[in-house]
Amino acid sequence: MNGAFRAVVFDLDGVIWDGEPLYHEAFNVVLAPYGHTVTRLDYSQIIGLSVEAAWDWVRERFSLTESPAVFYKAYNDAVLELMKQPREPLPGVAGLLRELKARGIPVGLASASLRTWVDTTLAGLGLNGAFATTVTASEVAQSKPAPDLYVTAAERLRVRPGECLAFEDTSSGIASAKAAGMFAVQVRASSTALPPLPEADMVIDKYADFDLSLLEEGGR
Repeated sequence: MNGAFRAVVFDLDGVIWDGEPLYHEAFNVVLAPYGHTVTRLDYSQIIGLSVEAAWDWVRERFSLTESPAVFYKAYNDAVLELMKQPREPLPGVAGLLRELKARGIPVGLASASLRTWVDTTLAGLGLNGAFATTVTASEVAQSKPAPDLYVTAAERLRVRPGECLAFEDTSSGIASAKAAGMFAVQVRASSTALPPLPEADMVIDKYADFDLSLLEEGGR
């Protein structure tokens, strides 16, 4: 690592809020009529994937023959219904965002979720306007682990990817950030936190552990 970073890009689910339990529940809401259940072990295989890739895995896992579009719509409806429940950011997120703003460091968000989900989630968390840019799977050619989301976020923040630090929680997210050329920090603050990933450039268990000296005062 050379020097301090000029911008920060966050993943959303498992990084800004503990979203994975909700998404896991939504899979089982959709699968209940078919008599199937996605276990915690099953779900660990699809955390961080796009909706389409996750449902490809689930359809193969349970030999489901219905059109993918049937599951996408049912899943979207289930997620949006579950999102109506009150929720809070993960501990330390709000304070870190305030600190980054005070330091003049540009902040973006790069999520493999759909635009409607991201906007609904941020509104529910009270974080509308907290990010200079939000990039979702709805706006790029390829979702994680491809670099598109993070490359686009850096472009919109007007910094080079190599000048960005990314907060992630999954293997596919770390791969995406690193493929874009970013310094990838694994955050293990959610209920579905994975073991420390060797491919991460840094691992923290909570935001209080993050060393702010990694960031350049004044951003750009």
